Amino acid sequence: MGIPQPNNENPNKKSEVRKIAEHKIKQQAQKKGKKLAKKALKKGAKLALKAAVKFGAMLIKLLVALVSAIGLPTILIAAGVVVLVIIISLVVSFMFGSGEGLEGDDQELYNYIVEQADSTVNMSDPVQVRYRVPEELIASVIQLEAMTKEDEKKVIENMADSLAPEFTYNDYNEWKETKTQVCTDGECKPWSDIEREDNWVSKLKDVNFWNGYTVFNYTPYTTEWETNVTIQTKEKEYVEYEKVSRKVTREIPYTEYEYVPYTEKKTITKKYVIPVPPYFVFVDTEIEVEKCCKKREVTKYRTETDIIVDTVPVEKTKEIEIKTITKTRYQRFNTDSNTTEDYSTFDQILNSYELGMNDKRLIEANYMFSNGEIGYTDWLKGNGGFGYVGGGFNGTIIPGAGIPAQFMPYYRAAEKKYGVDWFTLAAVHFVETGFSTHPTMVSSVGAIGHLQFMPATWAGWKYNIGGGLVSSSTDITNLDVIRRGGGYGVDGDGDGKADPWNVVDSIFTAANYLAKSGYATDQRKAIYNYNRASWYVDKVMANAQKYRTQAVYQPAEGDIPPITNGAFMRPTTGNITSGYGPRWGSFHQGVDIGSGGRSNVPIVAAADGVVVKSYRSGSYGEAVIIRHVIDGKQFETLYAHMKNRAVRTGQQVTKGQFLGYMGETGNVTGVHLHFELHSPAWNFSKSGSLNPIDYVPF
Repeated sequence: MGIPQPNNENPNKKSEVRKIAEHKIKQQAQKKGKKLAKKALKKGAKLALKAAVKFGAMLIKLLVALVSAIGLPTILIAAGVVVLVIIISLVVSFMFGSGEGLEGDDQELYNYIVEQADSTVNMSDPVQVRYRVPEELIASVIQLEAMTKEDEKKVIENMADSLAPEFTYNDYNEWKETKTQVCTDGECKPWSDIEREDNWVSKLKDVNFWNGYTVFNYTPYTTEWETNVTIQTKEKEYVEYEKVSRKVTREIPYTEYEYVPYTEKKTITKKYVIPVPPYFVFVDTEIEVEKCCKKREVTKYRTETDIIVDTVPVEKTKEIEIKTITKTRYQRFNTDSNTTEDYSTFDQILNSYELGMNDKRLIEANYMFSNGEIGYTDWLKGNGGFGYVGGGFNGTIIPGAGIPAQFMPYYRAAEKKYGVDWFTLAAVHFVETGFSTHPTMVSSVGAIGHLQFMPATWAGWKYNIGGGLVSSSTDITNLDVIRRGGGYGVDGDGDGKADPWNVVDSIFTAANYLAKSGYATDQRKAIYNYNRASWYVDKVMANAQKYRTQAVYQPAEGDIPPITNGAFMRPTTGNITSGYGPRWGSFHQGVDIGSGGRSNVPIVAAADGVVVKSYRSGSYGEAVIIRHVIDGKQFETLYAHMKNRAVRTGQQVTKGQFLGYMGETGNVTGVHLHFELHSPAWNFSKSGSLNPIDYVPF
């Protein structure tokens, strides 16, 4: 820690600004070619007025930043050169962001930028196109001299791939309900039972894009009944009775008397002679004798006609009306959204190229000059960049290469007491004295000890005799002296004194100073207060990020679920509070495991694999996706709403390895783990989602 004055230069950046600026112009010309540089200067002359009018405040802000970085007297000498550098950067960014004035290889590079920008979304989907990575943004980055050592196309690909928006879709049931009533020839039947027809519709749930994230909320409602009437006619057969007359003729019998002849039978005897004795015989013969007359009854008939009237059925047809009344209603969703500005991913990419604050300001200026809207550097002022602070890990942390393990207990004890991350303390320790390997551990301005405090900062500025020094008679290790002076010195090891030459006291004092400088709310500002230089902040934060992600975290025994046989194990302890399947009108693509009121509940890898993504999402919050290959089949598990992340993208993990703590980050209510299982891979539509309960022994 130096004196809190604005002249703490990076010792590696001592050259005059004119040489720096001339070097920038030379590299710009080497990179883009003399012809393009001339075009940039020519176009710069035309656009200089535009820059001054539209971005005057921005240019002043950028120049002020440069003043703070390299000193006022020097920048006044070379102000014109610096402005020229800025104009070249702005104009070349404009040209590569718009394609205007380019030809040959430069035009080809512009076309490649556009191609990669287009690849970040589905260009046939107007919703996705809104979140496309702007080619102007990519062009604004590749202009920096820091990028001359990089393969331009690889930088373009990396930016497009890393900044590509991530869309998460959920299925929502826009069901339809119907009921019908049929009225035939004016007679209506009762209404039918209500029938529901499901209609699952995919809707955008959230999107993470290069400068923020948007979460969409869908609230279901039921529409009013809509009535539709259809009328049909048809022929109907029916029977009608009619009266029909007919004639009926009949013969009526009657009796008459008449006299008629009649015959009677009469027997006569005749004697016949025969030749033998008795020589005759008598034979009786019956004959009929006609007589007159005899009276007899005679039946006769006369004809009479009657008129008969019959009632008979007659089949007829008629046209009738059939009216069908159909009532329909739907479930629909009201949509509202909440957009949060977040440049975390963009910042991580720039940090990976070791770009400092002035580089970032210039990128912002380049992009704004191309008519882009950006609040990147303002966002940086209010965001530390680590995603979480305060530590509190319950278990063992094994540091990555480069951090002496003997200092870890001190970093973590100070983290616990002051809420300053152990990896930040380690980074400050490294930048200040190379982990206490500096030969004298005394700086040129008089900062002393393992973490380089000015004696007046340590003991209190009331003892300052000039330049942050104190009198040799002042015992800066005396706790009463420090208390009376309002100093920052801390007795970390409990030996009764606060000694800057004691590594434990130095680490605790650094944590105390950063905490009181507002580390919990603005890490960058707190670190800036430690040395008053932007390059210092960039260096500390870059190393802190590296130390954080390279460490291995091992939770305390008993806090993690036991490693079980089979392909997968439980990712955390606790009860399932929400299962896989339809939920609240949408489809829940995973399971939720609650904390049960516990704090710092560890989350572990469900199986061996590689981390394909460790990131912050608008909806998932802090999230990790791991790819597994089990018996030749690929799966991916997702762990969401974590409090923090202990693994990095590309890292190999083993079954049961700590990933982070259960949290409530993202679009969530309450502390829990949202766990998903997919095969072969997670995608925006979650088309490969599986029910984790079928695979994980919950």
